[in-house]
Amino acid sequence: MSDPDLDRALTEALAEPPQRVRAVVLPDGRRFWLKRVERLSGRLRLQKGDPGKAFAVEREGLRMLAAAGLPVAEVVAEGPGWMLMPDAGPVLSQIVADAGRNEAEKLRACAEAGRALARLHGAGVAHGRPAVRDVCWDGQVARFIDLERFRRASRAGFWQAADVVMFAQTAFTSWPEDARWLEAALGAYAVSAPEGAVVAVRRLAWGLAPVGWLAAGLSALRPGSRELRAVGLTLGRLRT
Repeated sequence: MSDPDLDRALTEALAEPPQRVRAVVLPDGRRFWLKRVERLSGRLRLQKGDPGKAFAVEREGLRMLAAAGLPVAEVVAEGPGWMLMPDAGPVLSQIVADAGRNEAEKLRACAEAGRALARLHGAGVAHGRPAVRDVCWDGQVARFIDLERFRRASRAGFWQAADVVMFAQTAFTSWPEDARWLEAALGAYAVSAPEGAVVAVRRLAWGLAPVGWLAAGLSALRPGSRELRAVGLTLGRLRT
């Protein structure tokens, strides 16, 4: 069905100077996000890789996972170098920081994120970078965004274990003094994840011991780095 308001707003947004992500808000309050291929300088392109390829991987991942009924953002319109997605709610980091939400609601959002990650892993895929800022929650469903590193992966294999490590790392970076939110996600993940997944995560956390030693050494030089501090917290938690 045609939506004149959406068509008009999308046309106007596409005519604006390109930016990676732009909000598209309709007169009735509906919000969408227009995502375009990232423009990178030569140095950043070397560091991050080909943005066109990453965009194509993400779009294919969103199509495939949505068709399978998995919890990812929906693509409602697309064209060369762009795609449009309806707003899927705030991301976990925003939810936890929201003083207007109670603890039970925040814990529920984090638990739903853990279950959503387990659903991806049960389907034989890995998100690639499931940071807490890459999981949206609309009050009912947790959905993943930013699938530039999406890949097919064996259940309870290395890449799925790496997903859990990445999620925990970003959680400890965001909330180093409060493990409630991460524990809610990990608990829900453990209940719903493929058989052997938790063991695989523990094995990887032990295997990353040299990374922990390096991070500890660098922390002495950069004592204010939340990311470096989070490495030790992450590995210590996931080894248990």
